[in-house]
Amino acid sequence: MKISLNWLHDFVDFDESPEQIAEILTFLNFECEGIEYIKRYVNGVRVGKVLEAIPHPNADKLQLTKVDIGGEILPIVCGAPNCREGLIVPVATVGTRIGEFTIESRKLRGEMSQGMILSESEMKISESHGGILELGDDFKVGDDFSKAVPAEDAVLEFEVTVNRPDALSHIGMARELASHWRRPLRLPSFEVQETSTRNVEDELRIDIVAPEQCPRYVGRKVTGVSVQDSPLWMKARLSSIGQRPISNVVDITNYILFELGQPLHAFDADKVKDGRIIVRMAEEGEDFVTLDDKSRKLVSTDLMIADPEKGIALGGVMGGANSEVTDSTNDVIIEAAYFDPPTIRKTAKRLALPSEASRRFERGADPGMQANAAARCAELFRLYAGAEVLQGVVDACPIPYQRPPVNYRPERAGVVLGFEVSKSDAIKVFESLEFGVEEKGDIVVVTPPSWRHDIEREIDLVEEVARHVGYDKVPTAEESHVVLSNEDPPLERILDTAVDSMVAMGFHEAICSAMTSGDDHEAFAGGLKPFEIQRSINPEMNVYRASLAPGLLRVVEHNLNRGLEDIFVFEVGQVGGMGWLGCEGEQRLHLSFAMVGQRIPQSYDRSSEPVDLADVVTVLNELARGLTLDLPLEFSYDSCDNLMLGVKVAADNDDIAGVAGLLKAEVGERFGIDQPVYMAELDLERWVKPVAGELRLPGNNGGYKRFSRFPSSTRDVSFIVPITTPAEEVRRVLQNHSSELLEDVVLFDLYSGEPLATGERSLAFRLVFRAVDRTLTDGDIDPVIETVISEVEKLKGVRLRG
Repeated sequence: MKISLNWLHDFVDFDESPEQIAEILTFLNFECEGIEYIKRYVNGVRVGKVLEAIPHPNADKLQLTKVDIGGEILPIVCGAPNCREGLIVPVATVGTRIGEFTIESRKLRGEMSQGMILSESEMKISESHGGILELGDDFKVGDDFSKAVPAEDAVLEFEVTVNRPDALSHIGMARELASHWRRPLRLPSFEVQETSTRNVEDELRIDIVAPEQCPRYVGRKVTGVSVQDSPLWMKARLSSIGQRPISNVVDITNYILFELGQPLHAFDADKVKDGRIIVRMAEEGEDFVTLDDKSRKLVSTDLMIADPEKGIALGGVMGGANSEVTDSTNDVIIEAAYFDPPTIRKTAKRLALPSEASRRFERGADPGMQANAAARCAELFRLYAGAEVLQGVVDACPIPYQRPPVNYRPERAGVVLGFEVSKSDAIKVFESLEFGVEEKGDIVVVTPPSWRHDIEREIDLVEEVARHVGYDKVPTAEESHVVLSNEDPPLERILDTAVDSMVAMGFHEAICSAMTSGDDHEAFAGGLKPFEIQRSINPEMNVYRASLAPGLLRVVEHNLNRGLEDIFVFEVGQVGGMGWLGCEGEQRLHLSFAMVGQRIPQSYDRSSEPVDLADVVTVLNELARGLTLDLPLEFSYDSCDNLMLGVKVAADNDDIAGVAGLLKAEVGERFGIDQPVYMAELDLERWVKPVAGELRLPGNNGGYKRFSRFPSSTRDVSFIVPITTPAEEVRRVLQNHSSELLEDVVLFDLYSGEPLATGERSLAFRLVFRAVDRTLTDGDIDPVIETVISEVEKLKGVRLRG
C-alpha cells in the first residue's frame, strides 16, 4: 500500500518527516518497505496563454508561438501537435530547471525561443504523452503554476497484513496516526448537492437475490456527465501512488478507493436494462466479457451484477464490456457495495484477475462506508465531470451489519503484556480509534467500528492497547534464565523413534497438508467430523483433517497412477475434530501407514507374496518393539465403515488407541484405488504418552540392560478358545504369569474350521526364553510352561489344544 504524505495532510496535521512517520507506522505493525521522494518540475513555471501559433518557416513539425505569461509576451518554438491559439498552458521561463536541463533563450531552426510550453510528463505530473498540457479557464494567466500542483511529495510503501483491510486507504493510515498522536482526524465531506429535479428511486431499482454474498448494495445516479481529463491535483495524487490517470470518471472512482478504501464501479446507465440491477449468482457455464474484452466462463460460485437481460459486471472483480462508460456516456450509475470476502477471493483467484478492488473486497471492506462513498463520488462527478446528481439514494441492505461487543479486562491485559495499563489509558486508546466504549465495573465493554473486522476477542483489544501505548513499555528482564538440556522432551523422542522405526522397515514418509478436502473425509466414512475452515479459498482445503488416512489414500492413488506397484507410506501428524478413534474436539498426534502391493517382489527363484494382515501386525509389533512398549492387540472379525478383517490396539480405560486392517473395496474405489490397501492409524498420545517418561528410548536416561550372550529357547503352545475371546487377552496371561526368563510372546498362527467346533478358533503362541548368565535347560522352562498353561485354561472356554 502506497501513501502520499501530501494526500495524508488532508486528514491529519503533522510536521513529522517521512522517516519519522515510517518509523511510527512500522511500530504500529505496518512495516515500511520504502520511501520514494517525488519531485515535480513546476517551480518557476507560469500560467500562459497562446496568443498566436503559426508554422515554423524552417521545420514542418514546429510552430512559432507568442505566449502571454502576464505582462510579458514570449516567443516560444513548440513542437506539440495540439498547440493552438487560445490555449491556456504551463510555461517554463528562462532559467527554469526541467529535469536534467535548464531553459535557455536560444534559436531553434533559426527562430528565437525564450521558454518552453510543457506537457504533464515533462513536469512529472503523470506519464501522459498526449502533447502539451491544456489548462482550464480556472487558471489565471501569469499565476505561479506550482500553486496548482505541489512540487514535492513523499510516498511511503507499507506491507499491510491481511487482517487489516481498513489500512488499505489514506483514511485508514491517517486514523492510525491521529490515534497515535492524539490529534483530530478530519474526514472528507460526504455531503452532496443533488442538483437534478429527477429522483433516483424512479430510475434505479436494486434487487439482491444473493444476500449472503452481497449484504449491502448502494446505488446513486448522475446525469449530464462529461467524460474528460481529471483535474491536475487528482492526476498528481494518483500518479504519485503508481496509478495511471485515465479519465475523470475512472479517476474519481479510483481516487475514492485509495482515499476511503471502498471500491466503486460506474455503469453507463443507458446500457442497464430498465434501470434495474440484480445481484445474483452466475449460472454454471455462463459466458461473460469483462472490461479487458476477454470472454470468461463463469461457475455457480461467482457473483454476478446483472440487469433483467444480461450480466453487466463480475461482482467485486471487474466490470463488463457491455456496460462500460465511454466518451459518449451521459448518465452514470454509481455502485458502492459490500461483497462477501471468500466469494470474491475465489473468483479473483480462479480467473487470475487480481485488482486493487478485489484485494480490498476479499479482505473485507467497511460495510458501513457504502453510502458515504457513493455520495462522495456523486459530488466529485458534479464538481469535475459537470454532472447533475439525482435526488436520493437506493440503499439495499437485506442483512444489516452489526459488530458484537468485546469485553476488556485491564488486569488481564497486564498479565498478557507484562506491564500495567490503567483502565483510563486503555479507554483513551479505544476512543481515539473510534471504538464504542462502555464501563461496567472493572470491565470495559468495547464495540469495534464497522471497519475493524479483526477485533473479535479480548486479546485483539490487548494488542490495540499495546500498539498505541507502545511496545517499548514492555519491561526488559534484568536476568535471563535459560535451561540447557541435551535431552529432548519424551514425546519428541517418541516421534523420532517412531519415524526411524517406520523408515527402517522400508516405509516412505509422507507429509500431507493438515488442511484438506471435506469430500475426502466424507468418502472415507468412519464417522469423521473434521473442523471446518471458515472462509476457505480452496475447496480442496476446506477442513482441518480428523484423520491421516484420507491424505495417505490420496498419496497411494497418486503413486499408483504413475506406475508404482508396491507402495509403503506413513505419516505422523496432528488431527482434530471427531476421528475414527474418537476424541471429539481435541487435537491429537496420530501415526498412520498404508501398504499396497507385494511384500516380496517376484524373482527368478521365488514367487511374489502380496501384503496381508499379518504384515500389518508385524509392522505394529516392530513399531512397539522400537518404542519398548507392549502392543495390546485385539483381533476383530467385525467390519466397520471403512475396514474389514482388522485388529485394534487397546489403551487404558478400555479406549481404542489404534485400528488396522484391510480397506473396504468400495472405500478404495472412492479414491480411485482398485487394489487391496492394508492400513492402520494409531493415536500416539493415547498409546504412548501415558508412559512416555518410562520408555527406554534413544537419548533418555533409562538404565542399561546387558545383552545376553547365550542362546534363546522357544516353546510353542496352542489353545482352543471361543471366537469372542481376544487373542490379546490370552497373550497377556502368558506374559504376566511367566517368569523373568520370558523374552517375547508372539502369536504366529490363527485357525478356525474343522475339526474345531463352530464358534471356536485355535491360537498358537511362540514363547521365547533367554537368560543373561547361562544356557537354559528344560528344567528351567518346563515349570514355567506348566504354570502359564494352567493360568490360560482358567479363562472361560479356553483349553490346551492336543
